[in-house]
Amino acid sequence: MRLDDRAWWERGLWAEGFVAALASLAVAWPLTALLREETWVVPAVAMVVLVALTGAVLRTLDAPPTVVALGQLLLGLAGLVVLYLRDTLWRGVVPTGATLDRVATLLQQAGAVLQTYAAPAPTTQGVAFLVVAVLTLTAVSVDSMGVTGRAPASAGIPLVAGFLVSVSNTGQAMEPWYFAAVLVMWLLMLAQQGQRLTLAWPTANRRESRGGDDVAAGPRTYRGLAQVVGALTLVAAVLGAAFLPHLPPTFFGDGLARNPDARDADGDTGEVSFTETMDPAQDLRNQSRAPVVTYRTNAVSVQPLRVTATERFEDGRWVAPERLSSGLLPQGAPLPAPPGLGDGVPLTESEFSVLANELEPPHLAAPSPLASLELRGGAYRYDPQDSTVVVQGRVGRYDATYLSLESGGELPQGVGETPADPEQFAGDLLDLDEDSAEAVGALADEVVGEEDNALRAGVLIQNHLRTDGDYEYSLELAAAAEVGADDPIGAFLETRQGYCVQFASAMVMMARYEGIPARMAVGFLPGTTQDDGTRQVIASDAHTWPELWIEGLGWTRFEPTPGIRAGTPPAYARSTDEPDTAPSTATVPQEITPTPEPTAAPAPTDPTVLDRLGDLLPTVLRAVVALVGLGLLLLVLPLAGRRHREAALRAASTPAERVEGQWQLLTRSLTDLGVDPPPGRSPRELRRHYLRGTAMEEDGQQALGRATATLERTRYAAPDLVTDDEAERMGEEVRTVVDGVRHTSAWNQRAGAALVPGSGVEGLREGVRRLLRR
Repeated sequence: MRLDDRAWWERGLWAEGFVAALASLAVAWPLTALLREETWVVPAVAMVVLVALTGAVLRTLDAPPTVVALGQLLLGLAGLVVLYLRDTLWRGVVPTGATLDRVATLLQQAGAVLQTYAAPAPTTQGVAFLVVAVLTLTAVSVDSMGVTGRAPASAGIPLVAGFLVSVSNTGQAMEPWYFAAVLVMWLLMLAQQGQRLTLAWPTANRRESRGGDDVAAGPRTYRGLAQVVGALTLVAAVLGAAFLPHLPPTFFGDGLARNPDARDADGDTGEVSFTETMDPAQDLRNQSRAPVVTYRTNAVSVQPLRVTATERFEDGRWVAPERLSSGLLPQGAPLPAPPGLGDGVPLTESEFSVLANELEPPHLAAPSPLASLELRGGAYRYDPQDSTVVVQGRVGRYDATYLSLESGGELPQGVGETPADPEQFAGDLLDLDEDSAEAVGALADEVVGEEDNALRAGVLIQNHLRTDGDYEYSLELAAAAEVGADDPIGAFLETRQGYCVQFASAMVMMARYEGIPARMAVGFLPGTTQDDGTRQVIASDAHTWPELWIEGLGWTRFEPTPGIRAGTPPAYARSTDEPDTAPSTATVPQEITPTPEPTAAPAPTDPTVLDRLGDLLPTVLRAVVALVGLGLLLLVLPLAGRRHREAALRAASTPAERVEGQWQLLTRSLTDLGVDPPPGRSPRELRRHYLRGTAMEEDGQQALGRATATLERTRYAAPDLVTDDEAERMGEEVRTVVDGVRHTSAWNQRAGAALVPGSGVEGLREGVRRLLRR
């Protein structure tokens, strides 16, 4: 092929466009681990190819960069319409109100799926539309910046944005080939740019090859500095990855298993959500049999496994505790004795050994109160305020011992007789829920009556909720009793139907009404015994129970939840007809209807376009605020830049000072366009510096010569010889030089000088420094 035959190929940058398309597709690779079906792949590839071909063809036709970018965007949008919105077009061509309505429906459907399912999520039409649309916009951005704009380094911004969104949602460690694919494509784009610039140099008369100005003979300072910086960056990256803490992965819209309502589509996960929400409702519905904890114990009567506790009840729900590092014991410190435990209480110490643990840190499951704890790998700190272990890092195995009342032992006389001193407890431990206070107080007066012993009062409340009050265990609640409703506790006492959270919440509030400090604990039932003697705890073994402060016993567990999905009350809180064996979660019948796979949230009846726009209004308002802020910044920076460039010119009072001010205007304007500022040398050297650093045409070079000649006369001749006319002509020469350099600069450099000039940033800095000096 002759060189002139290749002109169309080189003008259209077809090879660079092909690499940019591959880079955009490499960004989408991690999505294959997030979505089950790959129905989005073919449309995505087609749209990326369409964007790349459109850009190459328009560049071949010598279309301006703006036209190329707009053409790619318009054809990309048209492709999305054809793929997903064709049936909403009038006569198959013109978008209608139904088109906007369909877009809103698809986006809502995608949002519902991504916030409901754990990865991998099903690829509904809404999800496919969202993914293909995002990849189309990414391809347009990468091609416009990296190919048409000839700035592949800037194209790394949309590449890394799309890559981080997709790879961080896998919920797993990043696969190295995901990163390598995007990195290789981006580096290849940079290499193509470097080769294009090198081949564009004229080989016969290029200035770099003349005499002492030959760059090959220049100092190697910058090359050595670059090598040192590169080596230090590599060392810092390796050491940083080894020593810095790793942030947890994030998820689309807090979904894909991070949302409290998230479910795994295949039912293969043992993850639990109650550690974040303090409500195990979704865990109780979890049909997965994957073990969360596998352990052995030598205890005769097995205890529930406690994870955490809270005393804060706000807005109709229990709030997870906020732990301050200052309130934790030092790492690995011995566990303190249980607070409030009096002398003479018959205790026995049991062993507890975890063989496999899938509970996410910082949480750890173990019976309470703990006497000792030894982790096999990892470390822990202990919160004495609520007797909770805080794990630092994942721990697969650990051993512990814990205390429990000795079987058949008798409690000392006087346990529970002394009322708790409110001054010794945080206010949250005695605060009543205002919305349900009246109903709670009336029921507590009826159940407890004149009983003033805290232990016996606790047993009366427990027995009322567990057996005597005709309450029903059910995961199906009345709307008013749902967690987060206006008065969920009062509604539960009225309907008498709920699961462990409602029973525990009611007992905590009734105890507080009686002046007994109380809090809610969250953890697991003891689990199911396996053939090898171990016990396995699964997600649906999640459970909550109240802990009351009893003088002489300290924090004391009660069990107000009825027998289904509940533990056995401890001996000190058990009626005479209660058996002394814990129920097996393998044999207890469950009043739970298997939940089918969740589907997208149902759309409201007969939604209108205005309804859709109303749903999108908060997002639109946030986008408008962000755009207004960006617009103000883009307005302030150019004004600040102009003032900074003309600072010396405004302060000039003589023709000589105006000439110097015009020269400062020239240097700062060219710096905004990416030309290095000149060293502090003679005017003739300044002229040579700008001739080497720019690609001006002849008129610009001549204007630069006249400007440097005027500057030379100003600096070396008598000041009174410089006239006003010379200062005026200096301004015209400066404008000619700046316009010549701007004309030969790349579009992104021109845009940067106009919208975000470096002189504007420097001007703002000087303004701030002046304000601080006042």
